[in-house]
Amino acid sequence: MHEYERKVLEFLSRNGMATMEELEEAIAMHKDSLMWAIESLSARKEISVKKEERYAATLSDEANGYLKGFPEEKLIHEIGQKGKIPASEIKNSIGITWAKRNGWISISNGVVTLTDAGKKQLSSGRYPQKDALKIIGESKNMAAGDVKPISAEISELSKRGLVTLKQHNLISEISITKEGKGALEKGEKAGLGQLSREVIKSRKWESFGLQQYDIKAPSEKAYISRLHPLHEITDTIRKAWVEMGFREVSGPIIESAFWNFDALFSPQDHPTREMQDTFFLSNPSTLKIKDMEALDSVKKMHVKGWRERWSEEAAGRAILRTHNTSVSARWIRNVAKTQEKEMPVKLFSTGSVFRNESVDYKHMAELHQYDGIIIGDKLTFANLIDTLKRFYAKIGLENVKIMPSYFPFTEPSLQALYYDEEHGDTIELTGGGIIRKEITKAMGLDKDKTVLAWGGGIDRLLLNKRVFGMDSLLSLYKNNIGWLRNRGEIKI
Repeated sequence: MHEYERKVLEFLSRNGMATMEELEEAIAMHKDSLMWAIESLSARKEISVKKEERYAATLSDEANGYLKGFPEEKLIHEIGQKGKIPASEIKNSIGITWAKRNGWISISNGVVTLTDAGKKQLSSGRYPQKDALKIIGESKNMAAGDVKPISAEISELSKRGLVTLKQHNLISEISITKEGKGALEKGEKAGLGQLSREVIKSRKWESFGLQQYDIKAPSEKAYISRLHPLHEITDTIRKAWVEMGFREVSGPIIESAFWNFDALFSPQDHPTREMQDTFFLSNPSTLKIKDMEALDSVKKMHVKGWRERWSEEAAGRAILRTHNTSVSARWIRNVAKTQEKEMPVKLFSTGSVFRNESVDYKHMAELHQYDGIIIGDKLTFANLIDTLKRFYAKIGLENVKIMPSYFPFTEPSLQALYYDEEHGDTIELTGGGIIRKEITKAMGLDKDKTVLAWGGGIDRLLLNKRVFGMDSLLSLYKNNIGWLRNRGEIKI
């Protein structure tokens, strides 16, 4: 009998039964060692262990903010005060989504009003999801009896990424059995579990003997060094492109509107340039365009193509880049200037991009993209489709669908999509196409050269259950060391 086991049996023999906490305090043993002793004694039926089903609840940062009121509650309260609100004036997009789903509001001719259900909800002042959230927040370790009455609400909160609930069994009572009492009465000496200088010096081991080393005994968990999942999947994507013969390039995060929009034939009055989509900087507010030849060519492209006045001042505005295609635009120009002879030229980039998005499980203000181009002779749309399919096959994604699409700087254009069964939603993987001849001409590329281009989201791959199965992109920014240590593996 191990010395740890004897300590447990002796305490239970004196006290009859005990909780796990009482044993920890009385025996002053490390929890892992105590658990090993309990499991070993239980396997030999020398103790009886009762377990209680418990649930460990974790609230997201977003959920903590909702304790004071859900977005949909705040929205119907505002509508209740004003009677009706133009949809264009409502910035609370999450509130609209859930109020609509709950049947609290109706939207007609761009005006939002309360339904009868919404008026009833407003007058009641009670919201089951908020009530459940408060219960969870006040009791992080919940019994099964606490969970059952609010199980439907917990399911909804989990889908929204607000609550994580994990089941575990908690030892509630430990008692000694007749077999355990018999083992104590035998007077079997407790073997020594470890050698020390004192034990060797006193030769104590000769009297007590040594316990056989149990390699299956529980031990304190060791946490190996791991990459953040976003870094890991970016490295995987980078490796896949390199193996396909691509060269990695990069460009600035703080970019001019010229390279981000104008060089890609995006008109200066295009909605994507508005404040709701683009982050414009105040310091610096402008960036100088040093390539005057490209500046002049792009100006002529816009005046001829869009029949509009073109402003160099607007092109010089400093922004946070909205896509990695700004890097591709710079490198198309670079290839044209250096007149590279070896074709095709195959380039890719990865990095952060920024858009003034409404935050939800698949949208963030900062996201990460990979972008690629192939410059060469006699390239076709079929070459682009084949490249994308080979890339996704390489990282283990199946059933990727290619569909027609539209982008201002490519013609024809496509999208690569997959259906995410867990969220019941179609997720865009990549947009791409053949760069318009107006752009390649403005960049100075030979007219017989074709440019295939594409750009895809890295973050959204982590939502794919086949790849990683993350519930929400918000998890990437929680800085939760426990989640990082215990996260699953990326399966590509």
